[in-house]
Amino acid sequence: MTTTEIRSSEGPREDFEETEGMPQLLPLRFLGMGLLIAWMCCAHIVWVFPGPDFPMDLRNAFDTGMRIGDIVALLALAAAAPRLGSLDAKRRLNEVAVALSVVGTWGIGLGLIPGGASEAAVLLCSIPTAFGGACLFCLWAQVYARMGITRAVVYGSLSCLLAAGVSFAVTTMKAPYAIVATGLLPLVSLLCVLQSLRLVPNEPLRPRDVRYPMPWKLIVVMMVAGFLSGASGTGLPQPEGVGSVMRVAATGLAGAVLLGLMSGARDRMDVRILAKTAAVLALLAIALIPFSGTAVGFAEAFLLKLSYVWFTLFVLLVLANIAFRFDVPSLRMFALARALSETGIFVGIFLRRAFRDWGLFDNQAFLIAFAACGLVLVVACILVWLSEKTVTGDWGAAGVSLEGGAHLPTPRERFMNRCDELARDHGLTEREREIMALIAEGKTRKQIEQDLFLSENTVKTH
Repeated sequence: MTTTEIRSSEGPREDFEETEGMPQLLPLRFLGMGLLIAWMCCAHIVWVFPGPDFPMDLRNAFDTGMRIGDIVALLALAAAAPRLGSLDAKRRLNEVAVALSVVGTWGIGLGLIPGGASEAAVLLCSIPTAFGGACLFCLWAQVYARMGITRAVVYGSLSCLLAAGVSFAVTTMKAPYAIVATGLLPLVSLLCVLQSLRLVPNEPLRPRDVRYPMPWKLIVVMMVAGFLSGASGTGLPQPEGVGSVMRVAATGLAGAVLLGLMSGARDRMDVRILAKTAAVLALLAIALIPFSGTAVGFAEAFLLKLSYVWFTLFVLLVLANIAFRFDVPSLRMFALARALSETGIFVGIFLRRAFRDWGLFDNQAFLIAFAACGLVLVVACILVWLSEKTVTGDWGAAGVSLEGGAHLPTPRERFMNRCDELARDHGLTEREREIMALIAEGKTRKQIEQDLFLSENTVKTH
């Protein structure tokens, strides 16, 4: 396959050579995803939104409405994906959705809840507030799915660190400044993603005679992880709001670990370490459920949040790699993955609240049974994982002909397969294979340095 064929299939919008002379980790606009994560975290932290002096019933109504709105918006985007095509082309839709998130955050946090509005009013206004977050998530998924695995890992890690830093900074603010700052986050994230889309290749047009199977096994495992995260906190006297803080800490820790792995073992780094670690953390956390005590409760809740965040980060990177390698449209795949993950969290929270209201968490026999069910779920997910021979090829997301049901490889898939074949034949490392592919795409040495965050001498050596 020639360089011309690769470039025409990707349709680059703007060349990275325009950023020549800038530090390697720029453009920082790619870190705008961290602001979206920070908004989703801060909007669920009790002493940030709307503050500790307001009824918890209104807070729970806001949380419920936000989760319902998020799930509804994501499912709607997934259903409309074949007609919408590339979401970034629907600029007005994205702008209106983000405006609803900004206005909703400020209106509910500064007006409805402090004004003592009814739970129904808060819940109904919270639903459209989530729409902007759903659109932003899918836009950022499109960006990361078109930049290649190395840049996706690095910018994803840095975004997690930024999200944790911004979230903790907002928690130090007093009302109403914390709410004002929270409301600005999706707006700034939108500006960043619109600029970021100019620096990555266009998403390929969706052929009408091709369907794209979903990696359902991976997405279902992600939903189970979300359920366990939502159900966590059985040993805490008041788990509401604590989980969001734990997710902030887990997000920052995940970013630091992944960035450390990237820096220390670039040629051998395998993001599957996140999934393996998440499974161990989940098993350990669930084993703690039958034991009483606030300290044990905090440990169980944090470990499950950490497990969920790490596994979610892993899944998103795998989905991005699938979209990049097989030229799979990102919108439907990512929207469904997040919708089902949020559904798992929502169901987990609902059951945890119901069991607590019924006093079941005070029954030792019930806690043992609850933990046993959790262990069965995790073991089942591990068995599903072990049934896959590879991380990308067997999750089932490549194009298939509508007529004959035959697999239809895209130009990029054929190119990537050829690179893999040459790498195996000549004993190349993963990093060397990646550099070989970039050279075949017509990338200059300067562009390869920027794409892979490598020094000039390292690229020359490879």
